[in-house]
Amino acid sequence: MRIGIEVQRLFRKKRYGIETSAIELIHELYNLKTNNEIIVLTKPGDNQKLFDGCSNFNIKYVSGKVFVDFEQFMLPIAASRANIDILHCTGNTTPLLCTKPIVQTLHDIIYMDPIPTTDSLYQRVGNFYRRMIVPIAVKKSKAIITVSHYEKKRIVERLKLNETKVHVIHNGINSQFKKTTNLALLRATQLKYKLPDEFILFLGNSSSRKNPEAVLEAYAVYAQRAQQPLPLVTPGLSNDFIASHLKKKGITQLAGNIHSPGYILQDDLVHIYSLSKLFLFPSLSEGFGMPVLEAMACGVPVITSNLSSLPEISGDAALLINPYHSIEISDAMLEILENPILMENQITKGLKQVQQFQWKHVAEKTMEIYERVYHETAKSTGKPGHYEIQSS
Repeated sequence: MRIGIEVQRLFRKKRYGIETSAIELIHELYNLKTNNEIIVLTKPGDNQKLFDGCSNFNIKYVSGKVFVDFEQFMLPIAASRANIDILHCTGNTTPLLCTKPIVQTLHDIIYMDPIPTTDSLYQRVGNFYRRMIVPIAVKKSKAIITVSHYEKKRIVERLKLNETKVHVIHNGINSQFKKTTNLALLRATQLKYKLPDEFILFLGNSSSRKNPEAVLEAYAVYAQRAQQPLPLVTPGLSNDFIASHLKKKGITQLAGNIHSPGYILQDDLVHIYSLSKLFLFPSLSEGFGMPVLEAMACGVPVITSNLSSLPEISGDAALLINPYHSIEISDAMLEILENPILMENQITKGLKQVQQFQWKHVAEKTMEIYERVYHETAKSTGKPGHYEIQSS
């Protein structure tokens, strides 16, 4: 079987959740040591050495100036020329005109919810595109993979799909995420990003669903109540965003306590977690919530939301709060930071929780779906890899 895996921006310098999860999946598919050939369909980028040593991996570069022409025009042409049997699209959307059967990873359908006016123009355009494409694409896909039972329920109900078509495969967690004990590495990372000695970490951006305003307001309450408040580190928020919100709330005196180092390189992220004393992730909506597991794996206690997929992913290993109540967030911050026994208990629970999420299992379950789609197609057409897609 020739498996094409599309990851459009796999080699871009700044990789995020979709790209990092695809890299993990691809490496574990290689480790399965099957006779299948894997062809990665992507745009050229900065890091071409991600798959060095993987002999049965074949990288096919696909042209395209923007997201749309890559996906809707150049990708199906490349898939046809590569003579693949299955195309796995990993970034929520798929080409609508394709002569290969498609397995679609639909991480979430948050973009089907009302689009906040506070989101950036880039975010809003991307959401409008997905709103147009996804309802059509899911009907054409042979199988859909999503990352939580919470999101499967939303997908089935919102897009009116047969639930047997949607398969839940939880993401795994990279083995690199574990507590860094090398003091020299920790110190080098601290100096590189100009971080304080101890801090509270919030990984989010300015999108309203990441809840940055509530985090800043909760931190302000915490800073007033704590005897020696720890600084807050927020890599995803710009200094302008922070300053604007603090000014609007009349709490500009906190500006010196909040640090924005900017984008964190993937290789440095494990050290950033390890340096932190507490991790905040009070998101309003998540299809999965990978940072929760990453922080737990690094021995950091976690505060996260009691909404969406986050209780499913965190189990009893995080303190769950109502993300709409900043006072509740600040109460949880004080509860953990001022109670060493509770902090150690949460760290222990977190280390146990992450053991359930293994990329090996993700690859095995994904391969089962490939094989099922391949054999079903062969049975219905008699010519696996050479047919027109039929609507499900």
